[in-house]
Amino acid sequence: MMKKHEAMGFVLGVFSFLVLTLGLPGYPVAADYPTRPINFILGYTPGSSPDVTLRPLAEAAGKILGQPIVILNKPGAATALCMAQIKNEKPDGYTIGSIVGSSILNPHIEKVPYDVNKDYTPIMKFVDNMMGLAVSASSPWQTLQEFIAYAKANPGKIKYSHFGTVNRMAMEGLAREAGIKWVPISHKGPKEAAMALLGKHVDAFAGGVDWAPYVESGEFRLIATFGPKRYKTYPNTPTFVDLGYKTWMASPSGIVGPKALPAPIVQKLHNAFKEAMNDPGFLRV
Repeated sequence: MMKKHEAMGFVLGVFSFLVLTLGLPGYPVAADYPTRPINFILGYTPGSSPDVTLRPLAEAAGKILGQPIVILNKPGAATALCMAQIKNEKPDGYTIGSIVGSSILNPHIEKVPYDVNKDYTPIMKFVDNMMGLAVSASSPWQTLQEFIAYAKANPGKIKYSHFGTVNRMAMEGLAREAGIKWVPISHKGPKEAAMALLGKHVDAFAGGVDWAPYVESGEFRLIATFGPKRYKTYPNTPTFVDLGYKTWMASPSGIVGPKALPAPIVQKLHNAFKEAMNDPGFLRV
């Protein structure tokens, strides 16, 4: 398994490529593209935070392109099912999809049916996702320090729900640093992982902002975030780094197409999504 600092370097390196690369030269201009709806494959369940974030962006980009962009949810295997479908689609610009940190890290942890470096055409990066660790508001843990102290005193007793590779790597990186052992419980999507904590089937939820509504309602307590610095939205919530640990994790989201997607189509999609990032509906989420 790749080391923590190597994994983060790889994720950020690939997403730098997504930002800077605009496709392959030598294809005819796609002046009439698109002439029909575009499918967008998303490796998350409906109603999850990535789904809620992407829908207004896709709607705005579709208006700019003059054709609707249809979200097709294909959750499972930490986005590997989504990535495999994108890989096998025709490179004509009518099927594109999402790529996230887990999609990039998965091949370094287990066998997956795709090669992130060879099977896709990068289009753009559009967001850096917030991630954190939440516990039930009725739990005895007010802080991460208390949570870690309990885990140390009770090896293997703490169970946390998660979806995807990035959140689990953050938690296991912290566990190695703190000298503790806990049990990860993987779920089909982040919404389901949040529900596991809401139903008190687990002791904590490590994930993206699917915990946010429950933090705002007072049902969850956010005790730490995973970024290298505190998030502006949650300035009073410490990071692992704030508390003296070296573990941190980033989870950017990008858009890709199948391998050999013509450069003029890539450029058109890139420009549309980039413009759509200024849409009020997207900015609200």
